[in-house]
Amino acid sequence: MTTTANAPDYVKNQKLIQWVAEVAALTKPDKIHWCDGSQSEYDQFCELLVNAGVFKRLNPAKRQNAFLALSDPDDVARVEDRTFICSAKKKMRAQPIIG
Repeated sequence: MTTTANAPDYVKNQKLIQWVAEVAALTKPDKIHWCDGSQSEYDQFCELLVNAGVFKRLNPAKRQNAFLALSDPDDVARVEDRTFICSAKKKMRAQPIIG
């Protein structure tokens, strides 16, 4: 099965385009979005996250273009007693965070 990556003209790296096409063939996404890093794109993503309830717009008079990023309180990665840490070394020593 051949899946096209639909790369825009500004994407020139053929290996990247091929890799995206291969991953798309495996995952069968509804859509592929190539990020261009523009302000317009940033604004669209922020608005999408606000509408989804993931971002909350902060007071623009105090913090222009600032958002509170919210996550699911049941997110396992945020629940200490359910966090599993896997490392290459058996013996690890915690490093204190200073700041």
